[in-house]
Amino acid sequence: MPISSVPRHPLALARFGVPALLPVTLLARGFRTQEGRALLAGLGAHSMRPLTAPGTGAFGVLLGVLAHTVGWPVVQGGSARIVDALTAELGAHGASVHTKSPIGSLSELPQSSLRLLDVTPRQLLAMAGDRLPPTYQRALRRFRYGPGVCKVDWALEGPVPWEAAECRQTPTIHLGGTLEEISQSEAEVAASRHPERPFCIVVQPSVIDSSRAPEGRHTLYAYCHVPSGSDVDMSDRIEAQIERFAPGFRELILARTVTNAVETERHNPNYVGGDINSGAATLRQTILRPTPSARPYRTPLAGVYLCSSSTPPGGGVHGMCGENAAREALAGLARR
Repeated sequence: MPISSVPRHPLALARFGVPALLPVTLLARGFRTQEGRALLAGLGAHSMRPLTAPGTGAFGVLLGVLAHTVGWPVVQGGSARIVDALTAELGAHGASVHTKSPIGSLSELPQSSLRLLDVTPRQLLAMAGDRLPPTYQRALRRFRYGPGVCKVDWALEGPVPWEAAECRQTPTIHLGGTLEEISQSEAEVAASRHPERPFCIVVQPSVIDSSRAPEGRHTLYAYCHVPSGSDVDMSDRIEAQIERFAPGFRELILARTVTNAVETERHNPNYVGGDINSGAATLRQTILRPTPSARPYRTPLAGVYLCSSSTPPGGGVHGMCGENAAREALAGLARR
C-alpha cells in the first residue's frame, strides 16, 4: 500500500525507483539503438504525459518488466469476461449486482457499515460535498485530470498486413515510429493540439483469440491521446498511421465505430474529459493520489472509501486500487 507501510523489498524498490523518476527522453539515452529508444517511448507514453516530464520513465520500466515476465494478455472471448467472472464470484458469496442505477447522492444508498465508491474526486464532491470537511473538499478540487482518448473499433476482412512480421503475431502494438515522433505527439496533446501523426495503441486480439471474429475475419481497435474534452474524430489520422506501417490496411475495413473523448466520458463519467486513467499521472499525483495522505482510500466520512483509478496505483487492468481499498476498509471495520 503506498507510503503507509515499509516495502518488502526496499533495495529492489530503490533500484526501480531511481531511474523511474527520470523522464523517458533522458532514460532512453541508456539504449544504444533507435529501436530500443522507440520501444521505451511507446511504453512510457502510457503515462499520457509529455515524455520530457519527470516520472514518465516509471511507466516505461514497469510496463517493460511486465511484458518480459507475464506478458500483456488479452481475455479470451472479450474483456467483458472479467466482469462476468467477478459478478459470478460475488454471486457465489450471496452478493447481488445492480446496474443502470445512477447515484447522485450518498443519501440514495442503503445504510451499511462500508461503502466503497468507484468514482473520481469530481463525483465524490457531487455525491457528498456538503458532508465533507472544507479542507478535504479543497484537496479534491485540486485533483487534476489528464488528456482524453479517441478510440476506433474496426471489423476487418482479414488480418492487418503489417510490414514487420513480428507485429502479425502480437495482440498489442505501440504505433508511433521513433522516440522523437512519439515524444512530439505527446507534447502536442499536452499543448492542447491534435497531432497529425498520433501515437497509437493498437490491439488485435483476434490474432490469438479466434472467438473474437467470424472465421476468416478479424477485429481491431486503436486509440490515441487527444486534449481533454475533445470532440474531434481522429479516425483518419489513426488509420493513416496504421496504413503507414501496414500498406493495404484501409482496403480491409468492413465497418468502424469512432468514440471521441466527449463520448468516452458520456459512456463512463469516471473518464473525465475522456481521461481513461481517471487522473493525470503527474509525479505528484502518482504518489499522492487523490490527496496527500498516507491512507488515500479512506475519506473523512466513516465507512466511506474510494476504490477507483483516482487512487494508487492508478489506471490499468490490475485491480490493485480496489484490493487496497478493500483491505483498508476491512481493517477500519475491524477497528470499529
